[in-house]
Amino acid sequence: MSSTDSRPISKNKNKSLLIKFLAILSIARWYNISLITISLYAIQIFIYENSFSFLIQEKGIHLHLYVLAIDLIIVGGYLINAFYDFEKDMINQPEKTYFNILVSKRSCLNIYILCNILGITLTFLINTKILIFSIFLIVALWIYSHKLRKKVLFGEISASFLTISFFLGIALFNLKFNLTLALFSTYIFTIDLTREIIKKMISLKGDLIVGEKSIPIYFGIKKSKYIIFFLMISSLLAILSLLPIVLNRSFSYYFILSFSVISFAIYLLHHAKTKTQFNKINTVYKFLIGLAIFSIVLY
Repeated sequence: MSSTDSRPISKNKNKSLLIKFLAILSIARWYNISLITISLYAIQIFIYENSFSFLIQEKGIHLHLYVLAIDLIIVGGYLINAFYDFEKDMINQPEKTYFNILVSKRSCLNIYILCNILGITLTFLINTKILIFSIFLIVALWIYSHKLRKKVLFGEISASFLTISFFLGIALFNLKFNLTLALFSTYIFTIDLTREIIKKMISLKGDLIVGEKSIPIYFGIKKSKYIIFFLMISSLLAILSLLPIVLNRSFSYYFILSFSVISFAIYLLHHAKTKTQFNKINTVYKFLIGLAIFSIVLY
């Protein structure tokens, strides 16, 4: 075969590898990874350090290792989740699961193992406490994907705890308790838990077909709406508890805005009956979480 004949084959192979790489990024939810990365750096810089200079010092290098390790572990978590959730996602979001078909379950498992090994190796270079934390996180993510996500209420609560664990890991990294970070994490927990239940309202059909238990299936839609309402009110109370602490900072503008956004979400919830209407509330909460991360720079 001539060299000219081999070029199309080479190009097709490169194109296939690129598509598979993009598929892995999609499954690993690169946008969520990006937001978590930004939030970890923002918390360290604006809450703990109040400076950028430390980024090139020894502690800064350890921070880079920590953030990269957490990103790899989260990528692994998303991949193992996709491994167990494939059938349900094909029912609930068929238009978004095209990439999942391109990456085999075996590949998901192999990349999952590789990401976790790299994550543990990086945290080993920081200190023992962070190493233990990373191992605990990996085990917790696997237990969630394999067992807890199928349990009523435990699935939603554990998912939200795992979300804020990335932020609490920063407190362990600094060996310093920060009241604002603790309250902020509590607030993030309440809005993330609210969104987790809203997502279950949206994925109700898929959950029913695959036989997975969820709050809407167990309690019914009407009672689930009351649970979401209670969590929304809890978020408003968390904001009111945070405001006196950050009132003299620009940080307070975010919470004033989020108070209005959550109040609007309560109005939407009152009228929500269809999947499309719950999707609107989900979008509002995605905006709220994204805005929360970028608001840290105002601290």
